[in-house]
Amino acid sequence: MKFSILIAVASAIGTHTVTAAPTAELVNDPINNLQARENNGAGCHYRSPVAPWREFTVLTWGPWTRGNYGRGLLDNLRGQCGLITDWEFEYNGSNGNGRATFKTDLVHPAECVKNAVWLASGPTNVDVFCHHV
Repeated sequence: MKFSILIAVASAIGTHTVTAAPTAELVNDPINNLQARENNGAGCHYRSPVAPWREFTVLTWGPWTRGNYGRGLLDNLRGQCGLITDWEFEYNGSNGNGRATFKTDLVHPAECVKNAVWLASGPTNVDVFCHHV
């Protein structure tokens, strides 16, 4: 008897959780995400002029950095690459395209910058290759 009551309660909770209606905001996201994906992008290059530093330049375009001066990118760079120094972010005119320059240590491979760009550009997740110049 107690077991059947427990199953009935668990089923009621599960049904209530599954049948919750999505909000209007979630319904509109797929369209916005597709439009953002078409316009998002990034380019990356780096050089290693003086040990122990790598100097990076990341060019951004599309909505993923528009209006935030690369703050999401900087947060993810710190999380993926550790120490970030000499951070600068500037916009190129009114089109929202940006340019980030910064240094990181030689201990972390350029892959950490690629991962940070991918994470920062979510939900569209820009895949970038950082080449050495």
